[in-house]
Amino acid sequence: MNYGYIRPIELHDTIAEQHSKLSKFSLTIIEESHAQTEIRKELNTLFYSKLQSGDVLYITDLCILADTSYQLEGLIAIAQEMNVEIYIINAEVTISQNKHMNFNKFLNLLNQFQSDMIKFRTKSGIAKAKTEGKTIGRPKRNDINLKNAIDMYHSKKYTLEEIKEATNISRATLYRHLNK
Repeated sequence: MNYGYIRPIELHDTIAEQHSKLSKFSLTIIEESHAQTEIRKELNTLFYSKLQSGDVLYITDLCILADTSYQLEGLIAIAQEMNVEIYIINAEVTISQNKHMNFNKFLNLLNQFQSDMIKFRTKSGIAKAKTEGKTIGRPKRNDINLKNAIDMYHSKKYTLEEIKEATNISRATLYRHLNK
């Protein structure tokens, strides 16, 4: 039997795009309710209750299946023990006991997986910080200090070093704003 597995990670494909791609290969699509790294009930049910020898599991990307290379290795080992193939749609790669992959293609696939997980964790962390009310990005400079630095510069009574010490505005920032 053919199964599709969706997890709401939208790095390359939205959930709707994942559905669209998977529906070309399988009518049975299992969808996880969350994207967190916590226990994934649907994935566990799929691997430990539904998949049988000869089945094919379709996913759009490796990051949908696993969160770490260690977890990925474990899931692939289980699939191979059960004689289940995993087909990665976007990479057009089949992982099975019988197929051998070019080493460079394997490294490319692994590097893409790790890159995807870093992007996902970064986006998740930023979203969590925003919901907690934290400010994201570089702190804004104090505009009063910048105005004071410009006034001090135009008065010609202070050296650049004295202006920097008094206002905490760097020489480069001062020059950048003098022309505005």
